[in-house]
Amino acid sequence: MKKHPFRTLLFRIITVVMIAAVVCCALYIMVHQIGLSPQLDFGAGAYYYADIPNYDKYIPSQSYPSSIPYWIYVLLFLAWGWIMYRLLAWIEQRNNSKKHNHHHDSNT
Repeated sequence: MKKHPFRTLLFRIITVVMIAAVVCCALYIMVHQIGLSPQLDFGAGAYYYADIPNYDKYIPSQSYPSSIPYWIYVLLFLAWGWIMYRLLAWIEQRNNSKKHNHHHDSNT
């Protein structure tokens, strides 16, 4: 199997740009305190609203009504997990077969 140096270089450039963009966005969010409640000061844990004691006092459950039963959300979550597992298993199987074919081709 022939290597494509342009594709490899392009992939590396895109990867570095994406990592830099994510870090810049995270720093921007932290510097401007986007998403924080000013009346709550929990330090670094302030972004994890589940850690806030009595969070329902600040975010009442009636604020997010849903016409779908809770078990459907659980079912969708499990289905998404299964789909991602199958996708990753397929990718791994495909990569292993490419390695096997490449190793087999180089021996002939």
